Amino acid sequence: MAACLLAAAQASSARAEDKLIWTGKASKGLISLSYAPLDPAKAPLFLLSCFDAMGIAVLDLRQEIAGAKPGDALTIALSAGDAKAEVKGEAARDDAGMIFAEASDIAVKPVLEVLRQVGPATVIAGGASVSLSDEGRAQAVERFTKDCPLE
Repeated sequence: MAACLLAAAQASSARAEDKLIWTGKASKGLISLSYAPLDPAKAPLFLLSCFDAMGIAVLDLRQEIAGAKPGDALTIALSAGDAKAEVKGEAARDDAGMIFAEASDIAVKPVLEVLRQVGPATVIAGGASVSLSDEGRAQAVERFTKDCPLE
């Protein structure tokens, strides 16, 4: 019986570590909006960064883009409710060798319009598609919007 309880507790703990949450953070020169695991050592699935001093925003979708090579042009499409936005980006390789989508110097407003919608948001890049929960998203978007002057 104790072994079953221990196994259930470990499984519950593993699920909690894999849970993704919306977070808005601001530090000197960098404002970020992320949908990421609770473990800060793990990369966020979705990351919108505002480098206010440089006037640049960057969007990363950390989902494996099968068949893409670093530098390949990609369109990152976001949708939720009736709102849609597309940003031009490219495939990039992280330190672990994963190919993901990244767009630099993007217009922030269309992306935020999608993220302000109620209900899950879908992000598609190359052959990758992810669904982003709306739980906690409105608060994180509000914080990001308050701190990022690029909107």
